[in-house]
Amino acid sequence: MYPVLIRLGWFNVYSFGFMLAMSFLIGIYISSSRGKKFGVDPQHILDLSVYVIVSGVVGSRLLYVAFHLEEYDNFVDVFALWQGGATLYGGFLLAIFAGFVFSQKRKIGFFLLGDIISPALALGIMLTRVGCFLSGCCFGKETTHTWGVAFPSDSPAGVYAAELAAEHGVNAVLLHPAQLYASFFALVTLILLLVLQKRLTKQGATFGVFLVCYGIFRFSLDFFRFYEANMRVLYDLTLNQIVSAVLLIIGMYLLLRKTEGKTVPVDKSSK
Repeated sequence: MYPVLIRLGWFNVYSFGFMLAMSFLIGIYISSSRGKKFGVDPQHILDLSVYVIVSGVVGSRLLYVAFHLEEYDNFVDVFALWQGGATLYGGFLLAIFAGFVFSQKRKIGFFLLGDIISPALALGIMLTRVGCFLSGCCFGKETTHTWGVAFPSDSPAGVYAAELAAEHGVNAVLLHPAQLYASFFALVTLILLLVLQKRLTKQGATFGVFLVCYGIFRFSLDFFRFYEANMRVLYDLTLNQIVSAVLLIIGMYLLLRKTEGKTVPVDKSSK
C-alpha cells in the first residue's frame, strides 16, 4: 500500500487525492465528449462538473465525518481530504440533488444528463476505490482465506487488523480487500454500460442500468466490508445497503417506465 505516491520535500501527493482528481478529470473529458454526441453543449457538462465535484466531495466527506467523529482531534482535520476518509453515497446523493437543480436551471433533461455521465460515474468509482486501497481505508472484514491482504500498521485497515490480531492472540490478521472488490464491480458496470449502449435508447435507461448494477454490487459487497456498529441501521443492514436497495428500485423504474424521450446520438448529417 502506498498512501503517499510522491514525496517532494514538504509536498506530498496522496494516493486517494490523486485517484480522486484523476476520476474527475477523466470523467469530465468522457462526459463532455458524450454530451456533444447526444446534442448537449459540452460547456453545460463542464458547468455541471463544478456542481458535481463540489457537492460530491462535500457530501462524501460530511457523511463520513458524521459517523467517524472520534477520528478527528480538531476541526481542521475534517478538511484534510487528501488523507482519505469519505463515504461515497454521501457524495453521490448530494451530487444527484445538485445535478437535478442544474438540469432545472439549464432546462436540460435530468435523465438525459444521467445517461450522459453514467459511464464516467462508473469509471470514477473504479479509480477512487483503488485510491482507497492504496490508503488503507474503506477496508473489509477479517478473512480466513490465504488471499486476504495485510495492510500497513499505520493505515486505518492496519490498525483494525492489529486489534483483531491481539484479540485472537496471533501475529497478523488478513482482511478482505473490499476496495478492490468495489473497483472490480465498477469496472464490470462500466463494461456493461458500453456494451449495451446501442440498445439503451430510452431516456434514463443508461442511468437506470448504472443504478441497478451499482445497487446490486454495493449491497452484496457490504457483507464483506467492515462497518462500525452505528452504521447498521435496520436488521443488521448498513446504511449503505439501504441506500443501495433504494437505488436498485429507482433503476428498475427507469428501465421499465414508459416514456417518449430517447437518448440517441445526434445525426449531424441532418443538420
